[in-house]
Amino acid sequence: MAPGTIGTRDWTERPPRSNFPGMTIQVRLILVPVDFSEHADSVVEWAGHLAEEHASTVALLHVYHLPVEFQQVEGAYLPADFWNSVKDEAKQQLALYGDRLRKSGLAVEELTREGYPATVIEEEAERLGADLIVIGSRGRSGLKHLLLGSIAERVVQKAPCPVLTVKSAHP
Repeated sequence: MAPGTIGTRDWTERPPRSNFPGMTIQVRLILVPVDFSEHADSVVEWAGHLAEEHASTVALLHVYHLPVEFQQVEGAYLPADFWNSVKDEAKQQLALYGDRLRKSGLAVEELTREGYPATVIEEEAERLGADLIVIGSRGRSGLKHLLLGSIAERVVQKAPCPVLTVKSAHP
């Protein structure tokens, strides 16, 4: 059987629109949380492909936060401009992804927010009226998952719209 086929149908070709009468899926805005990990490129590629297919706007979002453990260290010192530096660096890195998508002819917004990532992603999806969230998942399991949790899992559970998780090839 040829790649992309199941049974006798070639799944790499777009099905005729009449196969699902009465059902219309509009994906006007795709929210893409970006953590700048090695996996982020794949997530942005998936989102870009879907945005091209649906003529969607892509909203790239980076959420930064200071872990609670660091905040509780007695005598911990943060320079006065610490959060401004973090935000500026995030904006610069996010702009690289945005520029790449714009070169493909896509409409792109870039957002940086401070807070707990899962919560901020859910809030931004609601605020923006996102039709889809495309988020990376590292595929942790066992003890790592128990200790570190999963931002993607929490977003899937609480998001106000459908969520596509893009699994890392290297968990």
